[in-house]
Amino acid sequence: MTEYQRFGNSYYSPAFFRMKIDGPYDLHDFNEIPNAGLAFYLHEYIHFIQDISTVYGLMNIHNTVYYIQDTASRIGKQSETSFPVPYLLPDDKDDQGYFNHQIMREYRGSPIQPFRKKINVKDVEEIYISHANHRVPFIQITAEDLSEGSEFKFVLGGNHITEGMAFLSEQYVYADLLALEGIVLPTSDYPYNVVSKLVDRFYPEMSFNIPAIIATCDASLMTYNPGLSFLRCLKHLKAINFLNNDFVASALYTELATLLREGHVSLKKVSDTARDLLLKNFKVEHFEGNNIWINLIFDRALKIREDYPDFLIDILKPGDLKKNNDFVALRAFLGSPMVINSEYEGTFSLPHRFNSEKLHLSLFWAINQILRIFTNNKPLPCEMKSHCERSQLDGGDVVVDERCDIAPWSRCVDEKLCPVGAMWKHWSLGKFEPNLRITQKNDANEDQ
Repeated sequence: MTEYQRFGNSYYSPAFFRMKIDGPYDLHDFNEIPNAGLAFYLHEYIHFIQDISTVYGLMNIHNTVYYIQDTASRIGKQSETSFPVPYLLPDDKDDQGYFNHQIMREYRGSPIQPFRKKINVKDVEEIYISHANHRVPFIQITAEDLSEGSEFKFVLGGNHITEGMAFLSEQYVYADLLALEGIVLPTSDYPYNVVSKLVDRFYPEMSFNIPAIIATCDASLMTYNPGLSFLRCLKHLKAINFLNNDFVASALYTELATLLREGHVSLKKVSDTARDLLLKNFKVEHFEGNNIWINLIFDRALKIREDYPDFLIDILKPGDLKKNNDFVALRAFLGSPMVINSEYEGTFSLPHRFNSEKLHLSLFWAINQILRIFTNNKPLPCEMKSHCERSQLDGGDVVVDERCDIAPWSRCVDEKLCPVGAMWKHWSLGKFEPNLRITQKNDANEDQ
């Protein structure tokens, strides 16, 4: 489906509400986290905001969950007890869900890996890709890898806009603070500086106005096709000489919302569609807290976007998260996804006034693991093994054993269910197992 949105060895997992901060930090207390760790935290938290509050992020959630649920449903109806992986959706051009599943790959753009240390953009052109009798425009970029001395092409998409926006956000807040400590976080031009390279080329006057670039990325993510939208935004802002006057974030959002109106869809409609699918993951009272959490954060993300479109710029301006009351207020309002450190210690911040005791955020990770099984993308060993080992040390009652390495789905018969076993059982997949010896070439169902 969708790639991890990764910075260094930290990452955010879109549609599964999980962040990893690569360091042995105590994530319960910001005051105990060094600035480099907080830079990683901010980068990944920006991805969380993109996930739940933009058209692109919500469409990606819908597409990912659609594939998982459709696959589980088809497996559950088959007579054979084993199923091939990767599991391919049937080519049904009359199925809107299938069409969205196919076209979303293009909206994401080219994969963010392999990383490329230094690149130079040589050519930018608009191309058309046909899908189900639709010709959809995209931006193709020819670039030179200065380290390798070779050219490569990539399609500009949500992968590059989300990463550029998150990278610029953490640089805006932490680059100078880290420089005082003699720290420069290593990065790669591809994918993290792609948006900045395009700004240099099409609107160089914006190059030194990082909040304006971040806002332009954010506005572009309010469309299905953020790569195309980002370039349109740059050209438009240059044409009207937008930065000739003092930069006002709210004015930029208003200007770009008007420009992109034809490409906009109702944020509420996309949010409700993604939410409805997510709620179908959890159908028993024991998991009720997850659905309450989903409803709460989706309602609040929609409200802040509708009432305060430029909120993101204002929470970045105060800087250091240890002293940033605006960021503290936002995190209290939205909470956080599940956050793990390099030792697989997990925590999360509950949204203000969330009062359910039946919250199991680890089940989203379990669904991610099931996706890995369905798509045969590193299905073994179970990615949750280290987390479950850590939980066991902290008093958890799930015991890790050899099945975590060879057949995590088989744990659905245990008395004490692990997260993967619980979801496998909940989705009535107990009698089914993947046939990992049967593989198919899979162009349609990429996993992260």
